[in-house]
Amino acid sequence: MKREIAVVAMVACLAGGFLAGWFIPPLFEAPSGELISKIKSRGELRVGTSTDYEPFEFNNITSGKIEGFDVDVSQLIADEIGVDLLMVDMAFDALIGACVAGTIDMIAAALTYDPTTELGKERAQQLSPSIPYVTVAQVVITMADSLLTINNLSDLIGENIGCQTGTTMEADLIAAGVTPTTFASVLSLMQDLVSGTGIEAAYLDEPVFTAWNNTYDLKVILRTGTEPMSLWCRHEDPDLLYVINTVILTGYEPNGTMYDLLDKWFV
Repeated sequence: MKREIAVVAMVACLAGGFLAGWFIPPLFEAPSGELISKIKSRGELRVGTSTDYEPFEFNNITSGKIEGFDVDVSQLIADEIGVDLLMVDMAFDALIGACVAGTIDMIAAALTYDPTTELGKERAQQLSPSIPYVTVAQVVITMADSLLTINNLSDLIGENIGCQTGTTMEADLIAAGVTPTTFASVLSLMQDLVSGTGIEAAYLDEPVFTAWNNTYDLKVILRTGTEPMSLWCRHEDPDLLYVINTVILTGYEPNGTMYDLLDKWFV
């Protein structure tokens, strides 16, 4: 059932993306560009991420590797090009600048894209978003023994709530009149929450809550809706964007690989 819900949500998300004006290169003819040739010459696709956002991307202490949903999706893209995958870990708020500068080829870091919001417009001015590759819910969470109850984000005015800097969640809270405590990483955000001496609530993506709830006793006190996520590359690299979009679309065809990844990381 969860898989079916995820698939229905993704179909709706893709349709909404087309209507909202996502840039979709024609899939019958690859656009011209030089980046794919450079990637093939160097033999690796360089993908920027921030490894504190399990299950999207995290450092697996046992394997010593960066793993997660975004990593597996990036691997599909590298396989399509025919090169190795190199995941480049950096601070979340450094990702867009690194991609614009060409230090990395693309970003896979659970970055949402809503072209109707100021944050979405700001991101799209700097980089090209792919069509949505997954959509998830955003939630306000607390420790399980917290007495805090809310009906909407504006109920958090005056409360000590945290979120990650530069995210949709920060923009949502500010729009609701809330002044959040911001953190450079989700790791520091969650450590502050579970310490019992810091913030009382955190606002983040639901799969991240699920991952942390395996270790700590947490609860959701509000679900605010869903946001589509995109992969990102430079405006001057339409050839890479074409490959990214093709991999996403074919991955959601009947029996496509994306369904297996949804089962692996979100069910």
